Order: sequence, then C-alpha cells, then structure tokens
Amino acid sequence: MRRIAVFLLLLVALPALAQERIDLKLDVSEAEAVLAILGKRAAGQSVGEADWQALFNTLPYQRLKKREASLHRDFTDQDFQQFVATLDRRRAELRQTLDAWKKADLRAAAERALRYLPGEARIRASVYPMIKPKPNSFVFETSTDPAIFLYLDPAVPGPQFENTVAHELHHVGLASLSAAYDKRIQALPPNPRKVAEWLGAFGEGVAMLAAAGSPDVHPVADFPPSDRQRWDEDMKYFSNQQQELDQFFLDIVHDFYNNLDAADHEAFTFFGYRGPWYLVGYRMAVTIETQFGHAALVETLKDPRQFLTKYNQAAAASNAQGGERLPLFSDEILKAVGIESPAAKAEK
Repeated sequence: MRRIAVFLLLLVALPALAQERIDLKLDVSEAEAVLAILGKRAAGQSVGEADWQALFNTLPYQRLKKREASLHRDFTDQDFQQFVATLDRRRAELRQTLDAWKKADLRAAAERALRYLPGEARIRASVYPMIKPKPNSFVFETSTDPAIFLYLDPAVPGPQFENTVAHELHHVGLASLSAAYDKRIQALPPNPRKVAEWLGAFGEGVAMLAAAGSPDVHPVADFPPSDRQRWDEDMKYFSNQQQELDQFFLDIVHDFYNNLDAADHEAFTFFGYRGPWYLVGYRMAVTIETQFGHAALVETLKDPRQFLTKYNQAAAASNAQGGERLPLFSDEILKAVGIESPAAKAEK
C-alpha cells in the first residue's frame, strides 16, 4: 500500500517539477504593431509617427535591433518602414498565420525539449513571432535573458512551428547548463579549450531529436516532404561528415589554424542548412540512445566531451553487432580535452 501511495505522489509531483523548470512568455507585440499599420494602409488611413513609434517601442523590435547591432549588421527604423511598405499584399496571410501560431501549445513544445535535458536544466525564454525582413529564426542572449525570434512564415503550419519552438527551447535549456561546463574546461590550454567549446555545437543534432520526441519519429516529419528527402539524402554522407568534423578538431589541436578566430570561422561553415552539426549530432545522439538508453544520452548533455566519448562507445558496440560500420572520433581529441577513451583506460 505504501508503494502505491509513493507512486501516486510521484505522478502528482512530476508535472509540478516540470512546471518549475519552464517559464515561457509569448510576445506578439511587434507582429501586431506591423499588422495594425498594414490595416490602416488597407483602409486608406494615414499612418502617423505614433503608429511607427508603437512598433519601434515594442520589446521584440528593440531586442532585434540589439541583436543585429551585436553582429555589426545595418538595421535602421527607416529601412524597416520601407520593408513594411512592401507587405500590403501579404497582410491577410500574415494575420492568419499569427492567429494560428498564437494557438500553438508552447508548453507542450517545452516539455518535449525538457525530456531531452538533464534535471538541472531550466527553460526560461521569451518567444517572439516576428514580421521582419530576414526569413531566419534564432536564439539570442541565452545566458542572460533568453529569447527565441521566429520568422512569421505563412508557409509554416502549426506542427512545424511547434517543432521549431521545441528545437530552439532545447538550445535554451542546454544554455542553462553552460556556466558549469565552461568552468570545467577553463583550465584547458587554449586550443583544446576551443575544441571543447565547439563540441557543444552537436547540440543542434540533439535538438533535432528532442523536437521529434523519439528516435522512432523522423526528425523532420513535421516539415515539407522536400525537407525529409534532403535530410535522408544528406544522411547518406554521415561518415564523410563525421570525418570532416574529426579532422576539424584535430586541426585545432595541432594548431593548424593561424589563430582561433580562423577556427571559429571554419566551425560556422558546418552549420549550413542542417549541416554536419545537425546531421552528425543527431546520428550520434540516436546511436547513444539506441545502444544505452534514453537516460544515458541525457546524462552526457551535462558535458559535451562525455557526449563524444559515449558516442564512441555506442558506435563501437553497434559495429560489434554487425550493423552499418560507424566511424569513431580520434582518441587524440578525447585526450586533448581531458577525457580518456575507454580503450586507453582499459590499457592501464
């Protein structure tokens, strides 16, 4: 009887614990302000300074300007006014899309992401669906005041929107653990520390898995068929992409680059449109979960170096079972970042 009571208590407590780890705010003020201006234009009414200031004073717009400035990109109120003037024909579809997105279950998306995060992780973020010139979505200030900027795209239905939000929220959750990881790798020499930092980019692939919800669900099931076709085609080159990243890490260790800024520049080329950080990271995560279980995968996310080590173990186990031969990361990389390979430990 006591065991039943404890079990029932856990059933009640688990949702409450998830509740404490999630803090989301949906802010559509920028999009609503743009649509208000478009509504006036459609009705033949004049758009005055007060209308523009109502837009420019919204928090999402202010933070978008801050983000673009941090990347040294031109972004002026005058340019944005000119952009809004091009949207008259899209007013109806933008309104319909925003209304649909406002009904999305963001908490469910957060809970999906939370399932692939360690217990210490927290998801705290502002979500900004935005009408803006560039058709990109991204996270900003993840270590201080996390924000997710989402391009308001009429071609994106509700399920795809929720998948994108879950993906970005997983990044926010991982970022909540970054301070502890940074402290662990602080004592490493500059080049190995740079490798250790970039190991975190495999989080793109883990976020793909988290947003899908399971290795049994195709990672782009909520996207157009063309996305799935491209993902499947690109995944055929997993081994080549994994070896590219292995060589990239070795090049940093061997001081191949003139400076570490050059290494960063090279690392950014691996993002692309679901490039190697996504594809390789996803396959690594699925391999770990398939071989050792969900809990083992989640445990590695506290330290990206352990993610690399666990993948090598999982890939070796998969290879021993006679399946598709999976490539391993070089032991030299593991040693450089302060993690011994299982093989090296066994020799001692």
